[in-house]
Amino acid sequence: MKEMTPKERVWAFFHHEPTDELPTDDGIFVLFNPEAYAERPPHTTGGTDWFGVQWKYEASVDAIAPDHTQPPILEDICDWKDVVKFPDLDAWDWSKVEEIDHISEIDRENKVFEMMFVNGPFERLHMLMGFENALCSLITDPDEVAEFFDAFMEWKLRLMEKVISIYKPDVLMFHDDWGTQNGMFFSPDIWRELIKPQIKKAVDRCHELGVIFDMHSCGKMEEIVPDFVDLGIDSWQGMEINDIPKLKAITGNKLSYHTTPDYQKYQTAELSGTLTEEDLRRQVRETFYKTAEGYCYRPMFLPFGGWSKDVMIDEILKCGKTVYKDK
Repeated sequence: MKEMTPKERVWAFFHHEPTDELPTDDGIFVLFNPEAYAERPPHTTGGTDWFGVQWKYEASVDAIAPDHTQPPILEDICDWKDVVKFPDLDAWDWSKVEEIDHISEIDRENKVFEMMFVNGPFERLHMLMGFENALCSLITDPDEVAEFFDAFMEWKLRLMEKVISIYKPDVLMFHDDWGTQNGMFFSPDIWRELIKPQIKKAVDRCHELGVIFDMHSCGKMEEIVPDFVDLGIDSWQGMEINDIPKLKAITGNKLSYHTTPDYQKYQTAELSGTLTEEDLRRQVRETFYKTAEGYCYRPMFLPFGGWSKDVMIDEILKCGKTVYKDK
């Protein structure tokens, strides 16, 4: 195989094709938290989003989240038609995109441009209702939830069209988290009934617009990942707490795995003083060689510090050159 550029490796990853080395961040530019429109407030301050949900900044994780000390916008899903106001996308000042998000500075010649697209159907539901009420509504009022999801996704697809036409990303990172580290928030049957049809709409429209669909969903969700192939999802940003080798054996080269290593395990051991560099490198090597088999794999990292992160990245890059060169 000829030597590839960093961009070619990333592009091949998203198209389920072999690469000469592990695709790395050198070949991709990711626009996290675009702030020219207010689906979320500014990443470093919090504030109110354009659905009226208040968010607060948490310095310990360098992230914002809905402020659940405030009353929910929507208490009863049956009232959503009267309470939820969908923002007028045409009234937004899209001329500020360049001024705020600086998209002209992206090196599109040498980078694949991936853009975060936050707040999928379940995320928006629990942001409006609070987590417990949202989960209960999936069981007590599934028809109302389905009707809300239909209306929300109709609006969401219009936003997708607007965002893609202005930002012109190569890849859309669609966010909707569905699980904890132990399992899903809801049953796979509920997901298939209420959420899967909405994701299908997003995948199809994204592809119609000529953009790759990268599904970001955290949590342990092995039961539903094979469904991602049916949906046409190009790649999944998931977590290593799932059995990635088992899932790759099921999905083959029809789904790429943009996987977050189990950094929480390593950082917990680091903080407790029980982790050595030698042990960390050994664990990373063992996991990498098991997980990277068969291509369609690219580790990703979250922005948390500590020496374990630096060692983990260094060891993965070394492993990537070895295992990919051997193929």
